[in-house]
Amino acid sequence: MEWMISYENRNVFQYCPLCSARALKVHKKSAFVCTECGLEFYLNVAAAVAALIEDEQGRLLAVVRACKPKEGMLDLPGGFVDPGETAEEALRREVMEELGLQVEDERYFGSAPNRYLYKGVLYATEDLAFVCKVSDFSPLQKKEAEIRQVLFLRPEEIQPERFAFDSIRQFLQKYRARA
Repeated sequence: MEWMISYENRNVFQYCPLCSARALKVHKKSAFVCTECGLEFYLNVAAAVAALIEDEQGRLLAVVRACKPKEGMLDLPGGFVDPGETAEEALRREVMEELGLQVEDERYFGSAPNRYLYKGVLYATEDLAFVCKVSDFSPLQKKEAEIRQVLFLRPEEIQPERFAFDSIRQFLQKYRARA
């Protein structure tokens, strides 16, 4: 897949954030350049995390998305890594914010590139998956408005095509092959 500045981004990013001229042109594969002042404006890859959490019966925790992008589709708990935060810190924060669960242990599972279209901007992301241990599921609740429902799926019930993002589908195919 070609990871160039997308058509969506060409329409969104037109004005230079430094000199305000309507002079941004695509430059390189992930940057714009202002033809007036010379500013190079990069759209670098954003880091995101995803949690593979199993319950005591070996079922995988999945969520139904309640908002765009990909509203109504399945996903794994997780989200974007904040500046100054490790991937592991982001994973624990996101699981706590979304579900009220305390991740006690996480093990790196893999990474995959992804594209995330949000409000007209197409973001390139590098998604990092972790297998997580949670010993107490009693605090489990939908804490974020972005989650419609929480599900537990047995490995044979996992249908990667029902999940919202390419990277998550890749993780789930690997996860199912391992199970």
